Amino acid sequence: MTHYPNIDLPAECDVVVIGGGIHGASSAYYLTKAGMKVVLLEKDTVASHQSGRAWGFVRQQGRDPVELPLMIECNRIWQGLEKELNADLEWRQGGVLFVARDDKEMADFEAWIDETKNFGIETQTLDPRGVEKLVPGITAPGVGGIYTPSDGQAEPKKAAPAIAKRAAEMGAIIAEGCGAVSIETTAGAVSSVVSERGEIKCKYVICAAGAATHKFVAKLGRRLPQQTTRGTVIRTTPVTDVSATATLAAGLAFRQRADGSMNIADEFMTDIDLTMGRLKYARDFMPGLFDNWATFKFHFNKRFFDDLVDRMPGSEVAKQPMIGRRTNQAEPYEVRVKNAMRNLQKVLPQIKKVGIADCWAGDIDVTPDAVPVIDQFDNPKHFFVASGFSGHGFAMGPVVGKVLSDWITTGQPSITLKGMELSRFEDGTRRRPRTRV
Repeated sequence: MTHYPNIDLPAECDVVVIGGGIHGASSAYYLTKAGMKVVLLEKDTVASHQSGRAWGFVRQQGRDPVELPLMIECNRIWQGLEKELNADLEWRQGGVLFVARDDKEMADFEAWIDETKNFGIETQTLDPRGVEKLVPGITAPGVGGIYTPSDGQAEPKKAAPAIAKRAAEMGAIIAEGCGAVSIETTAGAVSSVVSERGEIKCKYVICAAGAATHKFVAKLGRRLPQQTTRGTVIRTTPVTDVSATATLAAGLAFRQRADGSMNIADEFMTDIDLTMGRLKYARDFMPGLFDNWATFKFHFNKRFFDDLVDRMPGSEVAKQPMIGRRTNQAEPYEVRVKNAMRNLQKVLPQIKKVGIADCWAGDIDVTPDAVPVIDQFDNPKHFFVASGFSGHGFAMGPVVGKVLSDWITTGQPSITLKGMELSRFEDGTRRRPRTRV
């Protein structure tokens, strides 16, 4: 059982942030830096859910154009973030490489470059020799690939905790083991957040609660379709030097960390745990499901029965539905582990001896179009949402916190958020998913 620190909450503050992932932690940091009084509520511990379980790629490459204004600025932030926080984030700017399996995939990559050329990203196409130069010894250079040298990688298990720690040092209250229960409003604006440890009066609320965000949105009369997929990641024992480039090749995602270990994942398939909750937004996700049917693996397992228990009157979850299950429930899928380890030595045969140092899984909150929602409500006013990052939100964490802080302190977001409005899921303007990762 996790023991959480006993922290006295103030009776009031300027901003309550719900969620201790990288987006919530970054919001708390930048708001505190701007002179605001901030309380961050996290039902478990900082980065204990998806923000600490990601691959660790920090990329502009391959993103939906809607996300690029944010990510281009975030790339700049990452380059100076270790110095700014005085913390080791394992930042490594060795670029990101996508290897094309065939001519069709290469044509898709080239089409993305053409579509995003006005953003000024220095993505370049490579032939197989270019791929082999970046990743010496690779046996799957495909027909070539695309490479963005300014992209990089960082360690998810370190980033959000370091950001939250610095926010706390500057005066933010980081309340772990203390979830938000409800949001109160007065005269059409947020007025307080009721937490497990009492009510906190506030002027603004940022909801960055990951897969639980839709619950808060629904309580305020709006609609955010969210589901989760399960991602499995492996950390290997240290191996010989391979490459500083974070790479996708032959269905394998890998990046080598500074200590020589590698974070790897089986990139071919998406794991979906079946529960009754899947029915809630099933219609919203059907187009993407049918478009990518071959890449989904459905699991009927213990989580189905856990979900049934949670719905029974008198259960702990039924008593506190906004909290749900407090700790991460996702477990690594053994098939993904075996596939990734086997594929690692197939793609990089120079790695003779390698073991598993760690293995974990997380629930990735996704939207139907794989683009996040970053928005402010008109009613109630001063309620902000940052959620639905669809498996590629870790890299965007710092800039999301920065733009929300700017929005609250100046009245306007400092970077365009066009295409990330919640209303797209309410008025029918949503699009089909476009990103690969």
